[in-house]
Amino acid sequence: MSINRSVLIRGAALVAIVLVAVGVRAIFVDRESLDYLAFLRPWYDHIDSHDGIFALRDRFADYNYPYLYLLAALTYLHIPSLIGIKAISVIFDVVLAAFVHRIVAQRHPGFGAPTLAFAIVLFLPTVVANSGWWGQADSIYSAFVVGGVYFLLRRRPWWACAFIGIALAFKLQTVFILPLVAWLVLRRWIPWRSLLAIPAAMVVLDIPALLVGAPVGAVVSVYTNQVGSYKSTTLGAANIYQLLPFTGDLDWLAYAGIGITAIIGVAFLGWTLRARPDVTPRAIMVVATASVLLVPYLLPAMHDRYFYPAEVLTLAAAFFLPLAYLAVPILVQLAGIGVYRETLDGPMVREITEFLTHHRGMRLGDHPGGHGDRPGGGAFGPHGFGKSEHYESGRGNGLLQTYAAMMAAALLLHLGVTAWVVRRREPVPTVDS
Repeated sequence: MSINRSVLIRGAALVAIVLVAVGVRAIFVDRESLDYLAFLRPWYDHIDSHDGIFALRDRFADYNYPYLYLLAALTYLHIPSLIGIKAISVIFDVVLAAFVHRIVAQRHPGFGAPTLAFAIVLFLPTVVANSGWWGQADSIYSAFVVGGVYFLLRRRPWWACAFIGIALAFKLQTVFILPLVAWLVLRRWIPWRSLLAIPAAMVVLDIPALLVGAPVGAVVSVYTNQVGSYKSTTLGAANIYQLLPFTGDLDWLAYAGIGITAIIGVAFLGWTLRARPDVTPRAIMVVATASVLLVPYLLPAMHDRYFYPAEVLTLAAAFFLPLAYLAVPILVQLAGIGVYRETLDGPMVREITEFLTHHRGMRLGDHPGGHGDRPGGGAFGPHGFGKSEHYESGRGNGLLQTYAAMMAAALLLHLGVTAWVVRRREPVPTVDS
């Protein structure tokens, strides 16, 4: 009886945390972001007025099909677009926090630490703002990425790869975690054949779109069409390109960033083959976090939200590391919420949002003087970036440069911790089946 009472109390505590977290997000329920007005609402309206899921026969959105299935479900349930879109993201906030709870439980069994991690994730300012205010979908793919990390800790490679495949089907930014996968394949933690689950999951999630008549070419070209669409060194992200004062044709700088990222990844994998470091839960966590921090910091054309997985994984990693490591998630969170404020509530963003609020269905490219077709694109971008033939500087104001410096400090601190962890020899724990 005491065990049952204990379980009920713990369950009630988790439910209470969720209810309070939802209540906090409800404060922003009526906020209409630029992305919602220019894209998400028109997508919802198109689906609603074109036979629901059968609207996917047309290519009217630049997100991949799994997210559009969720919008279609909202239309069948007659849920208003703003509430429904935010509700989807909030649900996945909880899923994301639940996987962080299970990850932390691998290091700290019991109730206290996992529940604390669960609560912190749900109340991280960037997580609250991303779903509750912005109505963005980053918690969806990030929940599956973090779920994949959890299954890697449990040494369930097929489940891990399937979750990463699902994440990749939602957002291309899932590739930030692939260096971790490559490392674990080389260390034989993941069998090569389990990698088949990644494309298999993506194909399965494409089947409904194909069944309703979406052209095969449209289905397979979603991400190829996205790559290279925006020729700015940074699209509001707090990364290295905020700190580099170059102007003009910056193709060379963008390609250098891609090349340096690849060289660092190859060098690490080469060192892995030679040194054969131990694979431990702590090593998996620090390499996973290094991957989602380093890649968006060095790659060009990164959006303001692309550090979302890092914001969550740095927190989870803190439960595996000495207390001093807390400086890393704190720096990442401060930089992240600073960027969010610039993107969501900057003067130009307020001006465009007000205009679109009074011109339902109009896209950014239709605004007089604007060009480009995404929030932040062309003359109406909060940071002045847009589409052009060559890469151009996307540097923002001094605040964004400060946030980029904070992110750099967090990255350097984390890389130092990563080097310390992967070079240590630790006993490899036995994973329960």
